[in-house]
Amino acid sequence: MYQTSMSRSNPLCTPFFLAVMLAFLLAPLPALAEQKIGFVNPQRVVNETRLGQMAKADLARYVAEKDRLAKESAAQVATLRKEAEGPGLSASDRARREDLLRRKAAQHEQLLAENARDIKAEETRLLQYVMRRAEAVLEELGKKGGYAIIFTDPAAVGYVDKASVDLTERVARELDGRSK
Repeated sequence: MYQTSMSRSNPLCTPFFLAVMLAFLLAPLPALAEQKIGFVNPQRVVNETRLGQMAKADLARYVAEKDRLAKESAAQVATLRKEAEGPGLSASDRARREDLLRRKAAQHEQLLAENARDIKAEETRLLQYVMRRAEAVLEELGKKGGYAIIFTDPAAVGYVDKASVDLTERVARELDGRSK
């Protein structure tokens, strides 16, 4: 009698409640099975769109300017080296020119390191700019196509069958269509 009254008073043990809970837990499974996963290669979006080509041209101009500055600096170092090694210099003049050469060579090395960092930062900034413009396309494609996830980082997952989920071409085409 004590056990009977306990089972009647506990609504969590009723067959109806268990059936409702089971239905609730199983209901989302078909919806999850219908959702798709996509993949977009950001580098291809940059390479295959007008916007990406414009960004690459901007980067090429930026790199050319950094190269020009580096060549000017290298020429100054070469000139100072010739002057320091020139014949007929007194010991004090040679020491002064060698010191100037060391400082200029250190500045040149610093300039090269800064240029490399600046170029990498500019490349990242331009890629981000193109991908921000592509985000609207990704969102629209995701909603219309029933995609639960669209990856833009090839290293984000261990394996992706890119042939079956690669949306890069569609995104590039749509982005080009919007930037006319």
